[in-house]
Amino acid sequence: MKRTIAYSGFLFLLFLTLVFSCTHDPEDIILPPGNGGGTEPPVDTLSCDSTNVTYPGTVFPILSTYCIGCHSGTTPQGNLDFTNYDDVALVAENGALSGSINHDAGYTPMPKDGSKLSECEIALIDKWINDTTFNNGGGGGGGGGGGGAGGIPCDPDTVYFQNTVLPLLQSTCATTGCHDAASHQEDVILTNYQNIMTTGEVNPFNPLESKLYDVVKNDFQSDRMPPAPAPPLTQEQKDIIYNWIAQGALNNYCDNEPCDTLNVTFSGSVFPIIQNNCYGCHSGSNPSGGIALTNYQNVKTAGSISAGNYGSLIGTITWSSGNVPMPKNGNKLSECKIKLIQKWIDEGMPDN
Repeated sequence: MKRTIAYSGFLFLLFLTLVFSCTHDPEDIILPPGNGGGTEPPVDTLSCDSTNVTYPGTVFPILSTYCIGCHSGTTPQGNLDFTNYDDVALVAENGALSGSINHDAGYTPMPKDGSKLSECEIALIDKWINDTTFNNGGGGGGGGGGGGAGGIPCDPDTVYFQNTVLPLLQSTCATTGCHDAASHQEDVILTNYQNIMTTGEVNPFNPLESKLYDVVKNDFQSDRMPPAPAPPLTQEQKDIIYNWIAQGALNNYCDNEPCDTLNVTFSGSVFPIIQNNCYGCHSGSNPSGGIALTNYQNVKTAGSISAGNYGSLIGTITWSSGNVPMPKNGNKLSECKIKLIQKWIDEGMPDN
């Protein structure tokens, strides 16, 4: 369902003025070939591949070239941070994004003081806008707590920061004594998006030039993160961080993930949730609270404890009275993840 954005006439005009109010020196503008930026002829839109238009793979790279310089950081122009999907969705839905890049009457032509985007780039962005239903997900910082009929659908080919990357880093790296806000070992803090991007030296679209990925992929025990005695990240977890950076290192999230509860297994459904959300605290030689969750037997033991009693797996993830809410310092697991664990418990916790 399209969300309705109610602005008064004055505020709407003010908003359009602020959205794209950034100015650039001429040398700062990167012009598209064929539109003042090179010697190539204008782009033939018939050869413009629009068969697989996605936000991370198609739209965000264009925004990164022309818009992110102004619409990012701690004080983005117009208070719009284009590294945040919600902010892009806002101007996409109300028409300001399309109006500005098409140089329509009533909108500030963008890029500011630069040539118009190529016809292909405009066509790709307009196709994404027209093909997308922008739902009210409740703000970009909440992260993956939904799963109902509304909300932002989860694309299986997209890695979402709030849903997957942040919980993984909070569980494995931003732990007490390491890279939390209080300890910040080596001045690295991995507790939120801004700190991860800056202190983790994340280079969007380039994992191999990002310090965060470099340290987690390192196989040398003396150099890898998290350090021993904590277990190293699995290859799947390394791939999560790699793919998130390769897709632009967005501060994105979704809250309507497909939830298949027909074939719940420990190895394929339950244990990956534990690894990505609990491992950092509940592993190693001194697990938090004396509770280790590093193998099937550990998890089964925690799963057999009723909610409200110390050590209860289902109690902590449902934030039941009498249990410490988990993941620690993180968002509650999505409704789907909780359903999967509950179903596994209800089926007798098989080792499958």
